[in-house]
Amino acid sequence: MAAADYDELEDPLERLERNERQGTLALRFFALSAVAVVAVLVLVMVLTGVAGGAGDECAEGSGGLCMTAGRVELVVIPTLLSLVLAVFCGWKTYQKWSRHIRWRPWLFATYGMWMLTTACLLGTSTIAFVEIG
Repeated sequence: MAAADYDELEDPLERLERNERQGTLALRFFALSAVAVVAVLVLVMVLTGVAGGAGDECAEGSGGLCMTAGRVELVVIPTLLSLVLAVFCGWKTYQKWSRHIRWRPWLFATYGMWMLTTACLLGTSTIAFVEIG
């Protein structure tokens, strides 16, 4: 076999090392994404002044729902970040699959990101739009 015909992908040791790293990389992506979403959530809460969901800016006859601009930002920004990260993780999964690299850890990270997105949407909307008291 000529040196020019030798493909790096055909090297069994290189392929094994590349496949061994995928679980760690996918787990690291999911963990750092979750930390980033929580950090953005806390940052938005601090900047908009929404602490715990209850505030003085709600009208008395709102019927239990209170929709102010700060509360909408509390829902939209972290959920949008989580959604973008989930779609990116799905794209990364497709990339790994198409190159015949170990893609299942990335698929599990994608599932985790979709669950994080759903939890972020449900949690923040519950906090932001329900007036306590």
